[in-house]
Amino acid sequence: MHTAKTVTILLADDHTMMREGTRRLLEEDPALEVIGEAQNGEEVLAFCNQKRPDVVVLDISMRGLNGFGVAQALCNHYPHPPAILVLTAYDQIAYVQTMLKIGVKGYWLKSARGSDIRQAIHEVAAGHKSLAPDVRRLLSEEEENPLPTMQPLTSRELEVLRLVVQGLRNSEISQRLSVTVKTVETHLTSLYGKLGVQSRAEAIALAQRQELLLE
Repeated sequence: MHTAKTVTILLADDHTMMREGTRRLLEEDPALEVIGEAQNGEEVLAFCNQKRPDVVVLDISMRGLNGFGVAQALCNHYPHPPAILVLTAYDQIAYVQTMLKIGVKGYWLKSARGSDIRQAIHEVAAGHKSLAPDVRRLLSEEEENPLPTMQPLTSRELEVLRLVVQGLRNSEISQRLSVTVKTVETHLTSLYGKLGVQSRAEAIALAQRQELLLE
């Protein structure tokens, strides 16, 4: 009798309880095997280099290299990247569109049922897209109401934004640019206003979605 190939999975989330709960949900399906866990982006990349899982279940908010950076590294620099299923609490449209543009296969919210997540993993492992119903609705609404044109950023604001995307803190940015932390904060306030965002994560998502940092 033909048996389906086991799908190997890496869980990437900085909350131990979330990883444990997700592992239990996934392993209710004998065709899914969690072969590793990671709590930050650097661990994800190191694990994928060594073990080559079929699917990475990826949270966005992690210390150091966040989910956007991980997805970019895997999709753009790995010859045979794993399928990526984003599993997050963030339902902002900019996050969804950024991840899809980078090349992730699936985007689901942590409020989803275990059976839906298991099905989503099978779908992305087979090369298909898998989006939560709420995520599909967000994308449909965005098509009907696209974002207005943004004010252009100054060259210094773009420099600051580039360093924010790289994961640097304000103190590190101030050292890199030889300016005070207060000056960095002023630039951040200005670029947040121009981008229409209120946090670092939103700024990163929008920068990548709008391709603001393309050379």
